[in-house]
Amino acid sequence: MSGKFEVTFLGTNGSCSYNAGSRVKYGTNSLCVAVMAGEEVLIFDSGSGVCGFQNLAEYQREHIHMFFSHYHIDHIGGLPFYSQLFERQKRFDIYGGQHGRSNFNDLAKRFLSPPLHPVGLDVFQARLDFNTVQAGKVITLSDGVTVRPHNLAHPGVSIGYRVEYQGKAFCYCTDVELGVHQNDYSLLEFMRGADLLVLDSFFDDGKVLSGWGHSSWKECAEWAILAGVKKLALFHYSFNLTDAEIDAMEEKAKLVFPGAFASADYMQIKL
Repeated sequence: MSGKFEVTFLGTNGSCSYNAGSRVKYGTNSLCVAVMAGEEVLIFDSGSGVCGFQNLAEYQREHIHMFFSHYHIDHIGGLPFYSQLFERQKRFDIYGGQHGRSNFNDLAKRFLSPPLHPVGLDVFQARLDFNTVQAGKVITLSDGVTVRPHNLAHPGVSIGYRVEYQGKAFCYCTDVELGVHQNDYSLLEFMRGADLLVLDSFFDDGKVLSGWGHSSWKECAEWAILAGVKKLALFHYSFNLTDAEIDAMEEKAKLVFPGAFASADYMQIKL
């Protein structure tokens, strides 16, 4: 038992991996976060950032858990290029919500098929076990690690995840329109006291567009205060933001909630 609880950001950019030369400090990989909790390793979403997971030497396991918030392209687009899925000795437990009558296995087969992709899901050599998650139903892993899902306001619904290990908590809430959750005490309790809260900060203050399913740095900072978390990671940036603009968002967020910081590709946080 390692006892380590650590978070590594592999992709922090929302919508697409666009880079006009003005985003170097924070990176432009689309969304992916890796977590080491004791002997368990968890990956959240698989945008282009997932392709760098194999470079995290300490995180390598034969059995890995992959959790999906939802199935928009910036959260699953790196999946067919994630090389470890082609390794026969690997086993992945894959978790995601139901979308209408389809689970993630059904959706992955549609995504990985012509004309969208030249090869199908069956090209992967690793063992893939698909699990459908439900809000409020706790997932128990080994080594005392638990994962709790919670529904978030986003077109088609997104799922947030709270990982708890040895009395500490990591809360992953990307792709959420916090304005829809006003007076939603169940979401506040879901975030309550987290050692690290990752929140969607796609918009700058005053630019939030209703119905888009995203939030601003200001909303994130205000919710961090209400939930009594220790650290807040701004995440899922608009692909148009420059390094300087993200720096400015971080500075403004810190004035509201001093524990706020702007996450960046390959940044590691120990809990």
